[in-house]
Amino acid sequence: MQLDSISWVLPGLLPGSFRGITFHVPDASSDVGRRVVEYLFPGVDLAAYDDFGRAPGVISLSALIVGDDYRAQAAALEAAFETAGPGTLIHPWLGPMTVIVEEPAQIYFSDRELRVLRFSATFKRIKGSASQILAGIGGLSDAIASVSAAATLLAAGVSSILSATRSKAVARSYRVLTSTAAAVTAPAGSGRALPRIKVAIAATTPADPTALDSLVQSAASIVSEYAETPAVSPAASAAATEEASSLALMDLGIGLAEQLAGAVADAPADADRALLLSAASQFLAATASQSTFADYASRQEAQTFRTRATLAIDALTDTLETFSGSAFDVQGATLRRAARDLQAALIADINETIGRLPAVIVFRNDRPLDAWLLAQHVFGDTPQQIEAGYRDIIARNRPRHPSALPAGGVEVLR
Repeated sequence: MQLDSISWVLPGLLPGSFRGITFHVPDASSDVGRRVVEYLFPGVDLAAYDDFGRAPGVISLSALIVGDDYRAQAAALEAAFETAGPGTLIHPWLGPMTVIVEEPAQIYFSDRELRVLRFSATFKRIKGSASQILAGIGGLSDAIASVSAAATLLAAGVSSILSATRSKAVARSYRVLTSTAAAVTAPAGSGRALPRIKVAIAATTPADPTALDSLVQSAASIVSEYAETPAVSPAASAAATEEASSLALMDLGIGLAEQLAGAVADAPADADRALLLSAASQFLAATASQSTFADYASRQEAQTFRTRATLAIDALTDTLETFSGSAFDVQGATLRRAARDLQAALIADINETIGRLPAVIVFRNDRPLDAWLLAQHVFGDTPQQIEAGYRDIIARNRPRHPSALPAGGVEVLR
């Protein structure tokens, strides 16, 4: 089952995993505080207290698994809970952590929910060392670097095969890369990013896997570029250039990665598949790097990108599993693990952002409605937001005339 495959059934449901078993989490809670012992004495009104230090973090999850293999997943989940010692829990909001199962978990089945497994579990968090804590702060950056390095390692593995086969694989993969860049449509707001990527790809014809990987990294670096707004306005004579937005660059990067990963199915040899998957991984890493600068307008926008990125990484790792038993088995396994780590770090980073974003609400109207009246209704308590809200309603719904929003439903950023 894919990590985020049922998000279209239950919108907003967040993914997690324990000991490698993936599930979705509707509810999670954390017990935090200190261990305080109260002493009561006969004849004394006031109690005495002793502070025994910080209480261990207790994580409680209510989760579910949906799929045809739900009984097999239940058996795997049971084995995971019965395994002794600490394990890795990927919390949907808090990210990876080391935990132990504090008390027996409960697994539920119901005749009213076919193909559904529910469970609730309580975990006790084990505090890591200072180096682990510092590593967690830069978890996304480290995961991005690991994917890029593993992708380079996979491309370098093609150098070990016969010279004639290697040269043909490089030539075919380069043609696929060129045709993919030509077929992709530039998203609105991406500036000249796509033409620059095409120029970077056409700059040289690679003769070996290492040269092809360098060319791909050069093209992918355009996706990860962050354009800062200058503090001083440019001179009047300077040529005006459209700055690419982070969201548009992410859309472009993940689009290229999806196209390259999709071309793997038609690749004639393992060497071709290795080079295409390496290129797709480089663009995914660049997209994840750009996501740290993304200025999402709403929770729904962030959730949409999270789902798309999750599915793209799922497709990549599923394809990498086909290298089992091939000449690139070791490099493929390394990249697969790095991609899973990137997926967990990216989900945790976006989930942290989602909590600070406004939500898009849908106002159900059974007759045509004036956008200005709707803006006053929604933002009337804060008059200074009415005009901005009115402009957002027009931009978000694009009616033929602002005074006649069509009946059915109007999106409003609240």
